[in-house]
Amino acid sequence: MEQYDTIILGYPNWWASIPMPIATFLESYDLSGKRIMPFCSHGGGRFGQSLTAIAKLAPDSEIGEGLSVHYSGGSALSDDVAEWLDESGF
Repeated sequence: MEQYDTIILGYPNWWASIPMPIATFLESYDLSGKRIMPFCSHGGGRFGQSLTAIAKLAPDSEIGEGLSVHYSGGSALSDDVAEWLDESGF
């Protein structure tokens, strides 16, 4: 993990938070000094409490601007992702 400066973290919003495999990933690696770029799919709850959960599990990382996608994202999904990546410096 040390070779990466930025972690793009994708997950579904489950009951307003992150799924347990994402929590396990965050607990398993030292992400100190890393930038975490979260994106999630949801059915209406946007990020819910997931950003708070990520911040608690990776307290010494920077949480970048996230992207939330409602269900499948619709026809604008490709443009939304491209804009998010561009605005994030990718």
